[in-house]
Amino acid sequence: MLNKLYDHIEKSLPPKRYQHTLGVIEVAVSLAKQYDINEHRAEIAALLHDVSKCMTLEELHSYVECDETLKYYGTMGELLHGFAGSVYAKQELGILDEDILSAIKYHTIGRRGMTTLEKIIYIADAIEPNRDYPNVDFIREKAKTCINDAILFEVDRKLKYLLKVDAPIHPNTVDMRNCILGELKK
Repeated sequence: MLNKLYDHIEKSLPPKRYQHTLGVIEVAVSLAKQYDINEHRAEIAALLHDVSKCMTLEELHSYVECDETLKYYGTMGELLHGFAGSVYAKQELGILDEDILSAIKYHTIGRRGMTTLEKIIYIADAIEPNRDYPNVDFIREKAKTCINDAILFEVDRKLKYLLKVDAPIHPNTVDMRNCILGELKK
C-alpha cells in the first residue's frame, strides 16, 4: 500500500512540491523515532500532508463541503488544503486512521490539544531540509529536544509575519500557541 501512495503523490504533485514532501517525510520519521511515535504512521501522514495542495479552490471546497464538521472552515482559502487533504485521504485513498487524518487536517493551522503525531507533521512541514528562513536551523535543533519549544518559536515567527502583512490569523493557530504555552509551563 505504501508504494501505491508514493506513486500517487509523485504523480499528483509538481516536482518541487514532491521534493518538499520527501523532506517532510525525512523529518517526520526522524522526529517519530525521537518522540516514540509509530514511524509508519508518521511517514503516511507526512506523505499525504499536501495531497490536495495543488487542487483548485473549487476542488478544495468540494471535499470540505462533503464533511459537515468542516463546513465552518470554508472561508480559509488556500489553507483548506489540509482539511480537504484529510477528506481526500479517507475517501480516495482509504486512510482510516483518525490520528493520521487529523495530522493532515491540522498541519498548517494547528489546533488546541494536538497529538504528538499532529505536532510532528506540523513542525516537519515548517523545518524540512528545503525550508530556508531566518532561524530555521535553531527551530530544527529545538525540535530534536522539545517539540513544543520548536512549535512555539515557529508559530511566533508565523504570527509576526501574518501581522506584518496584515493577513488573517486563524483562531486555531492562536489556540494552539496558547495550549502549547500551557504545556510548557506544567
